[in-house]
Amino acid sequence: MLRKNADRSLKELFEDERIPEVDLVKSVMDRIYLDKNRKEGFFMKYKVSIAIGLGIVLMGTTGLAAMNAYQLYNEEGKVIYQEKDIAESQAPIKNPDEEMQAFMGKMAEIEDSLPAGTAAALYIKDHNPKKRVVTLSKPFVFQDHAALQQKLGTLVKVQPELPGGYKFSTASVDYLVNRDYKKDELYALANMTDEEYVLKPLSFTDTISSIEITYKNGNDALILKVTPFEDAVDNTVYQADLDQTKKEKIIVKQTEALFSEHPNQDGTEKELRWVQKVNRTPFLFIVQTRAENLSKDSLIKVMESFL
Repeated sequence: MLRKNADRSLKELFEDERIPEVDLVKSVMDRIYLDKNRKEGFFMKYKVSIAIGLGIVLMGTTGLAAMNAYQLYNEEGKVIYQEKDIAESQAPIKNPDEEMQAFMGKMAEIEDSLPAGTAAALYIKDHNPKKRVVTLSKPFVFQDHAALQQKLGTLVKVQPELPGGYKFSTASVDYLVNRDYKKDELYALANMTDEEYVLKPLSFTDTISSIEITYKNGNDALILKVTPFEDAVDNTVYQADLDQTKKEKIIVKQTEALFSEHPNQDGTEKELRWVQKVNRTPFLFIVQTRAENLSKDSLIKVMESFL
């Protein structure tokens, strides 16, 4: 699933207690954009999409096709989406040492063990000389379309079926977490136990950070991601693996969109991104697939069903 709640500026992201040192140069450029167990959505000011495993994986790997930036505009001529090469992010780059990798590996292991729809503050005793306390969470998971729509209410209307015969399969919904804890509370709990870490349950806010829905037609899958997305120029999306991706800006029903194709060992990943308002709130829509029988025109039809 998408790694949760790192929605903040690059400066804050790389100073954050959860990800204090990040090696972007040696990051594994795995194309795991369509994996069911992946989290994504770090789209606030100067964002980088990051997942944590036994190392650090830089995700968001669509490219710029020999351009410095891509921008999408609304009908008033305002920039509503912008992405650039990761090299332009000017983020501090450091190699994580073995202790940091051990800490982050344990953190990822604990996060994976959390039940769906839960959040917690975590303090790990070992490999943590700075006594960092980090926030973990798992999204709410839905196997039933009606249950998902009930959870979302009137915020976003979820279609049970998309053009091409792709029907709802599964979904996950992420919310921002109430970080209502004090580090000293975690330290005190840790002193009272011999366990290697302690958790303090946290609650969620009512603010959705991302929605991810899988639609299927036989063995083929189509992924829809919806993320609140405002103030696009300051919320630049930085991408990597640029020289391997073809990009094309298109217009669908007076709405600008960005189509991408990226070849990999599992086939060609196709993606369409656009921004539109839902109940007066701007959302970034991303439709992705590796299905061979789905073309750019197929994704355009999906986009048209939302406009």
